[in-house]
This record gives sequence, structure tokens and C-alpha cells, in this order.
Amino acid sequence: MTLLTAYNGLLVRVGLYLLVFWPTVGYYVYSDSEKRGLANSKLRGVALGFLGILGLLIHLALVQRQE
Repeated sequence: MTLLTAYNGLLVRVGLYLLVFWPTVGYYVYSDSEKRGLANSKLRGVALGFLGILGLLIHLALVQRQE
């Protein structure tokens, strides 16, 4: 059993998830936070980007609650 195929390719799936969703969601959260003038835009982008789709939903809920 190789490292890439262990646990039905879990390492590959997690790696692809982070490569695709982290930068995409992180950039959206960062740019939207900058546009709205929220504090710690870079930190928000990195932290919520790491969570991916869940981070995007958290960001949208926080923005909607502030408005």
C-alpha cells in the first residue's frame, strides 16, 4: 500500500480540496472584507479559506448579521 492510495486516497482528496478551495474561498473572503472595510481582512481570508465551503458560509452569515 502506498502513501497516496492509503485510506482510499484520503491524502490526495484532502490535498486537492486545499489546493482548490483554500485559495478560491480565501481570496473571495479577503477581497469582500477589504471592500466592506472589515478588520483583519488577510487573517479572515486565510482562516476562512482553510475551512473552504464552510468558511464561505460563515463569512456570508457574519456579513449578513452585520448589515
